[in-house]
Amino acid sequence: SSGINAEWPLRPGNQITDMSFTADGSQIGTTCKDKKLRVFDSHTGEIVVEGTGHDNMKVSRLRMLKDGNILTAGFSSMSSRCLRLYDPRNLTTKLEELPIDSATGSLFPYYDPDLNLVYIAGKGDANIKFFELDGGSVYYLNQYNSGDAQRGIGMMPKRGLDSNINEVARAYKLNVAKKLVNVIPLKVSRQSKSFAEDLYVDTAGYTPALTAEQFIAGENSLPKIVSFLELRAANSTSKGFTASNSNGGDPKEVETLKAEIAALKAAVSEKAATIEAKSSRIEELEAENKDLSEELDKVKDEIAELQKNGVVSD
Repeated sequence: SSGINAEWPLRPGNQITDMSFTADGSQIGTTCKDKKLRVFDSHTGEIVVEGTGHDNMKVSRLRMLKDGNILTAGFSSMSSRCLRLYDPRNLTTKLEELPIDSATGSLFPYYDPDLNLVYIAGKGDANIKFFELDGGSVYYLNQYNSGDAQRGIGMMPKRGLDSNINEVARAYKLNVAKKLVNVIPLKVSRQSKSFAEDLYVDTAGYTPALTAEQFIAGENSLPKIVSFLELRAANSTSKGFTASNSNGGDPKEVETLKAEIAALKAAVSEKAATIEAKSSRIEELEAENKDLSEELDKVKDEIAELQKNGVVSD
């Protein structure tokens, strides 16, 4: 929309199967048909580092992670599907490899940098697997299962998620057999109905971090971060997203939501204090009851002893 024409400088030298930007846009990671893993300078097109990726002719894909590492999804030399972590400073060796299964469909990774989660969907699979990225390792969490194979999936941006049901992701599954798209809300089960701040951390907002002119001039920048509530308020009041649009949220609505959260927290704290006070009182009464029971037992023992000695009659 800016009317800027710029020749892309990237020259991979082989057919690209996937590509991913770093968070600040300074570098681009690629996987290619020649099984090479390459990282390019996004402005000059020069190769920053190059190494061997998945040693299998099948398609592999990658995501540049916010901690600087690279996550790849592909096949091992034994044709089993797996995830790998690489340090971009040294692509000659992998940090970790996590086997997934022996299915034959290519893998599609969907990365959530806010929660450090990655969702893996395989072509032809009937499930979506969830993994956590932490401390340079990948950990399997759980999976969604269904009875119908998927051709592919797409993910709803954070601004469209429903925090009222603790929805952390929403997948749109292309169901070829039934010729429809299945909507799959991925939720965290919790008894509390209050807003889950740990699930909805600050995330990328509507405002672009750079203009096209700034990027072409060689500038880099991390996304502009806003609170989830601010993003949701902007989404509910916006008539349509444009690159020039600011966050667009009604400040009064955002403040109202924040005030409601503060009031709920205060109410929870008050209830917690009341429960703690009553629990303490119950403990005191139980202790008194124990003391009285012990005294009663002593009296009974004394009466029994007196009866035994004929001092008192039954």
